[in-house]
Amino acid sequence: MNHENNDEKEKNKKRKRVLPIILLILLLAIIGITFSFCHAGTPNGGGPSPSSQSAPSSSLDDNGNALPGGYVPKSRQEILSELRKKEVVVTDKVSEQIAFSSGVKGTVGTWAVENPASNKVIEQCAVILNGQTVAESVPIYPGQHIEQITLSQKVASGTYDVIANIKYYSTDTKSLLGQADYRLKLTVS
Repeated sequence: MNHENNDEKEKNKKRKRVLPIILLILLLAIIGITFSFCHAGTPNGGGPSPSSQSAPSSSLDDNGNALPGGYVPKSRQEILSELRKKEVVVTDKVSEQIAFSSGVKGTVGTWAVENPASNKVIEQCAVILNGQTVAESVPIYPGQHIEQITLSQKVASGTYDVIANIKYYSTDTKSLLGQADYRLKLTVS
């Protein structure tokens, strides 16, 4: 029981460290986009040079979604306020062991992952061995769990240290919100 509490505390610490990094990356990306819009079209300010422009297309691709009016950059405070509104807190329930009876591609193994109903994200898990994805779960919606996962690559018999990469997607737009990595044991008989 104490081991589970320590593991839960360690997972919570990892999540608390990952979330500010994700928010910082989003903030920097928004600031970068804002900066590029403010300087587009100025001499040597990021707009394409006449020599780098390609010949016009023979037909108009009218599938865009341009917005009316001129661009009005947001203040740093407005950007931070929007990011705080989008902040997502996620609880993961992931078993520490993944086991397969065989290393043959297509073998179904045991691994439990739960996406608690309190989460407001869709989770999808990948098992990464030596930088290569060897198994991937189905999408797990809030209030759902998985007990099995299928090998997508051949894996030799043995016990391995692997990374479980969990990606979090918006339940509304299905867009990627963030991700977290966990170190687990993979056993192939």
